[in-house]
This record gives sequence, structure tokens and C-alpha cells, in this order.
Amino acid sequence: MYYFRFFLILLVCLSASADQNVETLSNPCHINYPNIPGELLLENDKLVVQRFIIQPGQWEGIHRHPADQLYVHIKGGEWTVKYDGKITSNGVSPTGEIGWSEMTTELSEMHESGNTGDEPIDLMWITLKPGCFSDTQ
Repeated sequence: MYYFRFFLILLVCLSASADQNVETLSNPCHINYPNIPGELLLENDKLVVQRFIIQPGQWEGIHRHPADQLYVHIKGGEWTVKYDGKITSNGVSPTGEIGWSEMTTELSEMHESGNTGDEPIDLMWITLKPGCFSDTQ
């Protein structure tokens, strides 16, 4: 129930924000998928909220993740994950799945994921700014 309330409050906040394109590599708090444009839904001094639609057969491209991120599968699907070109996992993330990533994933880890299912995946990342700035210093 707690997650549902959090998600509902987040959606209310997002509906009040203007749509913007996702900014670039220069912001350590932003996810930058080289192959997939994203949408910057909200940014303030505490967090960044981005949304990505990953089409069937599409791969994000090698990218980094800052620390302290919450992800929400608005519409889930089948993922395959690679590190250094090798498949490390695959499976289904159900619609509504929420997860937490505390650790940083660096570009040197050669991380990327792809939609290996038949339907688009709708994914939201919420990045807490204290975490994303502390892992760049």
C-alpha cells in the first residue's frame, strides 16, 4: 500500500510538470541511453524523474547509472541484460514493478539492457540528487 501511495503522489506531481527532452551526458543525475530518447518529467534540487519507452528489439546502448535510483515499470516486459557484451540475466519485469538501485553502474562496466519481448516497455527512473552527485566526486 505504501508503494501505491508513493506512486500516486508521484504521478500527481508529474502531471503538473511540463514535458521536456532529456538532457545529455553532462548531468550526472540523468540517465542517458544512447539509443533511446527519453523524457525529462521533473527535476528539482532533490530528484530527477525520467521516462523511457523501449520498443521491442531495441537496446538502450551502453550507459551508466548513478546511485540511489528508484525504477517503476509503468508497462513491464521482457528484458535481457548485458555486461561487457555478455548476457548476465533475462526475464520479465511485470507492469507496476518497483525497485531500488543503491549502487552506481559505471560506463567501464559496459552495461546495457534490451527489450527482448513483443511489446513496448514503459520505464520511469527517479534519481535522488544527493546520491548521484556523491558518486561523481
